[in-house]
Amino acid sequence: MIFGPLMKPIKSGAGLVALVGGLCLLAALAAALLDPGKALRNLREDVFDRLLLWSPRANEESPVVVIDIGRGALEAIGPWPWPRDRLAELIEKIAEARPAALAVNIVLSAREPADDRLAQAIARVPTVLAMLLDPAPNSESEMTYPTPVATQGEVAVPDLLQMPGVVPPAPAFAANAKGLGVISLPAAEGQPVRSVYLLAVGAKSLFAGFAVETLRADEGGSTLIASAPPQVLRIGSHAVPLPADGTMRLHFTTKTSREARTVPAELVLKGGASAPDLAGKIVMLGASAPEAGGLRLTPVDPFMPSVEIEAEAVEQMLSGHIPTRPPAMDWMEAAVGGLIGLLGIFAFIRLSPGRAAVTVLALCALWAATAIAISTRLLVLTDPLIPVLIAAIAFQGAALTQFARTYRQRLAIERRFAMHLTPEMVRRIVENPSEIRFAGETRMITALMTDIEGFTALTERVGAEATISILDRYIDAVAGIVISHGGMVDKIVGDGLHAFFNAPLDLPDHAERAVACALAIVKASEALRREPGLATIGLGRTRIGIETGPAVLGDVGRGARRDYTAYGSAVNLASRLEGANKRLGTTVLIGPGTAKALDGRIALRSLGWIAISGLDDEIEVFEPEGMPAR
Repeated sequence: MIFGPLMKPIKSGAGLVALVGGLCLLAALAAALLDPGKALRNLREDVFDRLLLWSPRANEESPVVVIDIGRGALEAIGPWPWPRDRLAELIEKIAEARPAALAVNIVLSAREPADDRLAQAIARVPTVLAMLLDPAPNSESEMTYPTPVATQGEVAVPDLLQMPGVVPPAPAFAANAKGLGVISLPAAEGQPVRSVYLLAVGAKSLFAGFAVETLRADEGGSTLIASAPPQVLRIGSHAVPLPADGTMRLHFTTKTSREARTVPAELVLKGGASAPDLAGKIVMLGASAPEAGGLRLTPVDPFMPSVEIEAEAVEQMLSGHIPTRPPAMDWMEAAVGGLIGLLGIFAFIRLSPGRAAVTVLALCALWAATAIAISTRLLVLTDPLIPVLIAAIAFQGAALTQFARTYRQRLAIERRFAMHLTPEMVRRIVENPSEIRFAGETRMITALMTDIEGFTALTERVGAEATISILDRYIDAVAGIVISHGGMVDKIVGDGLHAFFNAPLDLPDHAERAVACALAIVKASEALRREPGLATIGLGRTRIGIETGPAVLGDVGRGARRDYTAYGSAVNLASRLEGANKRLGTTVLIGPGTAKALDGRIALRSLGWIAISGLDDEIEVFEPEGMPAR
C-alpha cells in the first residue's frame, strides 16, 4: 500500500539523478568548448583582465622613457598636427641625449616641406617608425621594408593576422629608420586592448609589432628568430612566447609607474629633460592629446595613449614578464570542470543535499584559488570561473532532479499517510523513509480491531443514505483517536477498523497506548450512541480486541494497489478477541500477549480461560478494570 513504490525510486532515483546531472554536464562541456557567439571567451577575458588588474606588474628602474605630446604640449607649442620642423626639432633634442633607441608612435606618411630635416633627425639615432595595417590594398603597400625573420624548427602561427595593405611612413623616413613596427592593435569592436602584435602580415609581407621592432633596435637591429619548440620569438638576447595568433598579452603596471616613466614633450623642447634622463634609454615618442587620435580603451584605462600601450609591451619583453595561455588550457579547464561536476553528482547521490553542496563549494573554491594563484604568480592564465560554471550546471541538474523526485516522494507519502498516522510520524517518514523496511520485517506490534455490534441490522432499518452518514461520523472519530494515540490505521473493513501500534515506526509503549486508545474509543462511541438521533435508531456498542506479539510487516500487492500491512498470530487473535466480546458480553477484550507487555502498568481483570476458534489450547483473556458490565 504505502511505501514500496516510493522506496524503489530511492534506489533507481540515484540513476536518474546521475543521468540528468551527466546530461547537464555534457551540455555544459559542449557549450564551454564550442562557445557559440564567443560569449564564454569574452567572459574569460574579462576575468583575466580583473586578475591582472588586481596584481599589477612591478616596474622598478624601467629603461623605457615615454615622451608625451599631451595637451600641455599643444598649449605651449601649438595645435595638432604639428609641422614637421617642430617634430624634427623634438627628435633632434632627443637624439642629442643619445638614447639607445627611439620609437616614434606617430605615422609619418604624408610628405611635407620639412621632411628632409625630419629624415636627418631620424637618422641620428636608431629609430623605429610606426606603420598601420590596411584592410584594403593600396599603392603604398609596395613601398615597405619587411622585417627580417628567420625560423628554426616547426614554427606554426596559423592565426597570424593578414591584411591586404599597409600604411607605411614616407619613403624618405623609412629609408633612414632602423625598422618599421605595426602599431595596429588587436582588439575587437567594443573590447579593450589586451594584447599587441608580435608579428603580422600586411601586403603579403611579414612585419614585426612596434614593441618588437623597438626592442630589436635597442638590441642593435639583429635578425628576429622564430623557433620551436618551445615556440618563441627571439629578439637578440630576449625570448618572447609566440602563440598561434602572433600576439602578446599585456600585463599593465600601475598608473604611478606609467607616470614616472613619462616626460612631457614641451619639457624636452625647452631643454628641461637633461641628457642623463634619456641617455642609454629606450625612448618612445607618442601623443596623449585627444586631437592626435591615439587614445585606446584598455582594462586599466579607458583613454590610454597607444605609445603607453607599446611601452608596456617593451617593458614586459625586457623583463620576461609575459602572461601566457597554453593552447591546451581550454581542454584542461573543461576536464577540471567535468571532474568537479562528476564529484558533485556523486556527492549528491551519496550525501545529504547540504553536505553535497558544501563539498562542491569547497572543490570550486579550491579550483578558483588555484587558478588565481597560477594566473597571478606563474603568469599562466588559468580560468577560475568557467570550470566552476560547468560544475555548477551539472550539480544544479542533479539537485533539481533530486528535489523534484524528493518532492514527489514527499507528496506521495503525505497523501498516503495523512489519514493513517500523526503528522509527526508522517514527517519522520518523509525525512527518513529508510527507517521503514518495505521489503518485509518482523517486529513486535499491538493489533487493535473494532466492530459495531448489530450494524448489519441497523443498515436494513435506516437505509443507505443514513448508513453512510452514520458510518462516516463514526469512522472519522475512531480513526482520529487511533492516530492521536500514535497508532496506524491499517484499513477499514465494513464498519470495523484495523489498527497497529509500533508500526511502521517504533513506539516503545505501544501496548499501553493501544489499551488507552481502546478506552478512548469506547468513551467516544458511547457518547455518539447517546446522541438523540442515534439513540433512536439504536446504534450498537463498539467491540474491541487487542493483542500484542510478533508480526511480519511489509508491502504486498502490485503497482498502485500495494498494501503495507501486518500478518501474524497477534493480528489474527486480536480479530478473534473482538468477535469473542459478543460471547462474553464484554466491550474490550485483551489477549495474554498484551497483558504480559503491560506488566501491571494498566490494571486488568482476568476473565478466565476461554477457547478461541483456530487455537488448540484455551487462553486467558482480560479486560481493563472498571469496564461497565453489559
